[in-house]
Amino acid sequence: MRLMKLLPAAVTAAGLVAAPIGASAQGTGNPEVRGYVGGGLGYYRLDEEDFLEEDDDLKDNRWSWRAFGGMEVNRVFALEVGYRDFGETEDGNAEMEADGWTIAGIAALPVTDWFAPYGKVGQMFWDRTRRYGPLSESDDGNDLFYGVGARMTVSPRTDLRLEYDRMAMDDTDVDMASVNLQYRF
Repeated sequence: MRLMKLLPAAVTAAGLVAAPIGASAQGTGNPEVRGYVGGGLGYYRLDEEDFLEEDDDLKDNRWSWRAFGGMEVNRVFALEVGYRDFGETEDGNAEMEADGWTIAGIAALPVTDWFAPYGKVGQMFWDRTRRYGPLSESDDGNDLFYGVGARMTVSPRTDLRLEYDRMAMDDTDVDMASVNLQYRF
């Protein structure tokens, strides 16, 4: 059953990356395909109305970490998978712990050899546990996410990425700004 949930996101991400690869290959000969890995720290704002019950709200700001890896074509298009750990958030008696796996397509617009703004869209597969006093509920799901960022090359194989992502976990909105290092191989 979980595989059936992953299939639409995988097909979408593959299509986002495959179409530009074909176009790139037609125009420039052989496209340069490189792998990369990276990680970063982020600060996020969480807002969940109707937390467990209709009168409960959970709003919090917290630090988070993430790890990612992917393949990029000509420094313009990429397919990326990642993991995000949101840790534990709390607001009075309301608490939530969450993490998620992501898959995303990225399209960059290299302005110079060292600077490229980009946009991304993908799917996040999340797990969370919510508690309010003695009540507890665990659930999982997947939701669309999107973001924008800027990639700055700091060495021939290393990039600094500044990102802002907008995610959802059902009725929970998560806005996250992050600073990431990426190593290309």
